[in-house]
Amino acid sequence: IKRLREVVSGLNSTLQLLSRAVEDIAPNVVTYPAGEFLADMRTQVERNFSKENHEITWDVQLQDGMLNIDPQLFQEVFVELFANAFQHARGKGVLVARARISDGRFVFSLHEPKASFSSDVQNWGREPLRSIKQRHYGLGLNRVRAIIEAHGGELQAQYDAKAATLVSTIALPMLGGQSEHG
Repeated sequence: IKRLREVVSGLNSTLQLLSRAVEDIAPNVVTYPAGEFLADMRTQVERNFSKENHEITWDVQLQDGMLNIDPQLFQEVFVELFANAFQHARGKGVLVARARISDGRFVFSLHEPKASFSSDVQNWGREPLRSIKQRHYGLGLNRVRAIIEAHGGELQAQYDAKAATLVSTIALPMLGGQSEHG
């Protein structure tokens, strides 16, 4: 009976995680300075990936600007993107995280070394359950995309075969659509 309770409890936890991964996104937005937002996301990434910190190069060129975002949801976004970069067919070299403000948008890109890449970047984050492994259901990027789109943003991916690099890019509108370049 004890073992059966453990199994049922484990299944319950898994179902709760799956339910959360596919639920509608309802952001609780706050006005957040872009520089502070990125500093907080960087702190979260460094906390979650303390052993891999030396494998991340940050290139941040942000001017003043404000975002309307849900910081808790974006912690999920950043943690998921970096977790995927570290776990899935990573090539040799560091991850490069770049942030800037361009054409009234906050733009964050993550450059991952990948010797080969065969996924469809046109449907990046649009194919839940595409890759299922034990305790992994292929829902992470789908949730990332849903969070970004709930904030009026976009998620794109591009694979550069010459440079052997996958680049995932998040673009979020700035408050007031400021037109700064960086």
